[in-house]
Amino acid sequence: MRSGSSRSHISLILILFSVVILLVGSLLGFAAWYANRIYPGVSIWGTDVGGVRPEGAMPELEAHAKLQEPLITLHGPDGSWEVAPRDLGLRCDAPSTLAHAYRLGRTTRESDGLFSQVKLLALGANLPPVLIYDETEARRYLEGLAEQVDVMPTDAALSFEGTTPVVTPAQAGRRLDVDATLQSLSPAVMRLLPADVDLVVEEVPPAIKSAEAARAEAQRLLEAPLILTLADPREGDPGPWEIPPDQLVEMLDVRAEDGALHTLLSQDALRLYLEKLAPALVVDPVSARFHFNEMTRRLEPIAASQEGRALDVDGSAARILDAVQRGERYASLTVKDIPPRYPDTASAEELGIVDLVATGESYFIGSPSGRDHNIRLAATKFDGLVIPPGETFSFNHYLGPVTAEAGYDESYITAGEQLEMGVGGGICQVSTTAFRAAFWGGYPITERWYHGQRVGYYELRGGGVGMDATVYSPHVDLKFVNDREAPLLIETEVGEATHRLVFRFYSTEDGRRVEQEGPTVTDETEPGPPIYELDEDLAPGTVTKWQSAVGGLTATVERWVYDSEGDVLHHDTFVSKYEPRRAAYHYGPGYEPPTEEPGETES
Repeated sequence: MRSGSSRSHISLILILFSVVILLVGSLLGFAAWYANRIYPGVSIWGTDVGGVRPEGAMPELEAHAKLQEPLITLHGPDGSWEVAPRDLGLRCDAPSTLAHAYRLGRTTRESDGLFSQVKLLALGANLPPVLIYDETEARRYLEGLAEQVDVMPTDAALSFEGTTPVVTPAQAGRRLDVDATLQSLSPAVMRLLPADVDLVVEEVPPAIKSAEAARAEAQRLLEAPLILTLADPREGDPGPWEIPPDQLVEMLDVRAEDGALHTLLSQDALRLYLEKLAPALVVDPVSARFHFNEMTRRLEPIAASQEGRALDVDGSAARILDAVQRGERYASLTVKDIPPRYPDTASAEELGIVDLVATGESYFIGSPSGRDHNIRLAATKFDGLVIPPGETFSFNHYLGPVTAEAGYDESYITAGEQLEMGVGGGICQVSTTAFRAAFWGGYPITERWYHGQRVGYYELRGGGVGMDATVYSPHVDLKFVNDREAPLLIETEVGEATHRLVFRFYSTEDGRRVEQEGPTVTDETEPGPPIYELDEDLAPGTVTKWQSAVGGLTATVERWVYDSEGDVLHHDTFVSKYEPRRAAYHYGPGYEPPTEEPGETES
């Protein structure tokens, strides 16, 4: 009995020992297996992660995250948008979440750890994820959404259908208030539950709320034409000018002021209109003409000066705008006076016209009456002129039109092989004399043309060949520059008995000296045989000499101009190449011209 009982105790002890060994082995195996794994019973966001290494659970955790699913509905004025939390900046911090799960069941005391592990096995643990919310992402999303929500306000506007003003009313806009919307949106994002969020939208008023004032003002401006007149008009002045409504509408300016539109007449458009009128209203000032009295050494006016005028564009525009603002339909233009450069009150001392600085002369004895008349008339165009310092004198400018209406007669003019009758014949006598005065005055001569053939008048009484100057407006001119510091006064005189034309130049003597070399004559040529031409108006069997023969040659004249120190101011070479001219005869019916006749040369 006692031996049987002993064996039973031994068997029980062996069984218990085996159980303990098995239990210890199991615990050691459990601890070894889960040394780097999350203990069983742990879930995250409803996903079992027990037995999984943290790094291995990370992909599974991210795959089961519901951040990609649309949970939030945003409601706006014209629609709604379903948005996933991830699009609003919500992220799952998987490393932090799994680190928390891994720490469950692990304590510094083994007994507590074992108890915790048993508890996890029995009850389990479902952990929430560690979330990160980046509000800048939510703001970025809302700012993008604003492009669909925002509506720009429409300002009131004024347009024209012809001359009828038409108003476009203003309309308010709207704008998504991103900051205010974020305050409502952020708590809903963090809850990770379905939610409805209303977008905060504010009204944006238009900058220009009304155009009614502009419409009324435009209607008043366009109700009738605007009439412009010239204040104190002179005889022959243009005007009045009428600006009809269909033209006025193009000159209106619609501007915004204090949130409303106003219509007024554009000052810039008005200036452009007036600038087009200005040339027709210009009156150039006229300087006085003088003679220098060598006895009294004073200037004596022979033609009074006259003030000029020009349209005062700025003043006229201001006056028109004032009239329109008062509701008037008539406005006057203003002009400003332009004083003459040399008034008739000027003295010789003031101008520096105190010395006779040059004289040019020529003779026209034997000229036909028409030529004589034209010379005397043309000479008056230059008598008393004052040429400012630095200005270029143009003969054609001061001569003016050469027409019968201007008082000129017909006389001989050079045209091809034979002289012809033309209006203004003889004017070159005047330009030749002016050239000689400029020559001896030492003035720079910038344009001078010689005649095609020699003219006997210009070689009378020492004039000399090569000292002529022809003109033919507008292409052939005589020009020289007044290079003295004082103005130049030109006087002309015609001797009644002597038929002597004189140009006198008065200014301030500066000590310059003029020397002439030549004329040097080369390339002389004889004229060909005479020309005979039938003239049915001549008596039968008669013949008249139309022109004399003149030989051809080249004449070269040099001029040296020295200043008061003896230095050269100007050196000119004037070359004149004259073609020969044959004698010409006109004969009546029945006359038989000779078959050959030697050429004649005019003496």
